[in-house]
Amino acid sequence: MSRKFRLEEERAKHLQDEIQEEEDKLKAQKERIFGPIVWKRLPSGIKIMDLQSVNYIQAVNIIMEFFVKKNVIFRNTTRFLEDEDSVTSFRDKLLISMMDRSSIIATKEEEDPDIDEEIVGILLLKAVKKCDYGRVFSRVALNSGKPYASIIKFLNGINRKIDIFEEFQCDSYLRFYLMCIKPEYRGKLLGYQLMSTALNVARHLKISVMMGIFDSWKLQEYAKKLGMQKFFEILYKKYHDDEEELIFCDLGAGNYTCALMAGTIPSFPQPEKLVFKVESVTKPRTRAEKREKYKKNR
Repeated sequence: MSRKFRLEEERAKHLQDEIQEEEDKLKAQKERIFGPIVWKRLPSGIKIMDLQSVNYIQAVNIIMEFFVKKNVIFRNTTRFLEDEDSVTSFRDKLLISMMDRSSIIATKEEEDPDIDEEIVGILLLKAVKKCDYGRVFSRVALNSGKPYASIIKFLNGINRKIDIFEEFQCDSYLRFYLMCIKPEYRGKLLGYQLMSTALNVARHLKISVMMGIFDSWKLQEYAKKLGMQKFFEILYKKYHDDEEELIFCDLGAGNYTCALMAGTIPSFPQPEKLVFKVESVTKPRTRAEKREKYKKNR
């Protein structure tokens, strides 16, 4: 191999390395631009970030596994999991809600970037806009299956009790749609951390009003701490379903009502003004002033 050929080969390799380095930089920039926003990191090693499309199926599976059996409304709906149409309708509704791209998840951080982070909590959020509210799309009949239709009927009956747009004179609001925490992470205020983080999501979206239908006393307490108040609530024991698909007999401790709650989202707290104490500086005396003082003291 001639010396000239070796030099050309080295030059080509060096050029290829430079091209690869530039491609890696562009890839990293794209990942930063299009990657999820990390809203909060907790001391427990859990971070709260945007729900991305790559996590939709995993999030749906977690909800189907842990939410349906735990939630007050779903677990009191007869034959829901046995009804294929109801399960399919609910899964489709979940995917449509996730496509709003407002939802957030809690994941367990891993030091190794090659290990997929475990989703431990999900909060589905939906930005509801007045201009879209009356469209047919928002009321598409995805509710096939009697058990799921009974749930939608119950929730819609509560939702229609107040016009959020009229009550708060707003053009949009952020709705708390559904929250699911894995069993081993419950009782650690992760639900409250997700709900409080949703306020930052609303601020990011320039939304000043929030609402939700909360079916347990714990969620109602969290909502109250965030500044929401009850506008309507229904006693479970007084609810009667004509179809006999939704019968509340397994409520759980402390769960007596399902409440529609709403409130305004406080703006970011203003930073405190820094007050600097300016200390007086003694001006050095001149030689003439020193001599004058010396004469006076003699």
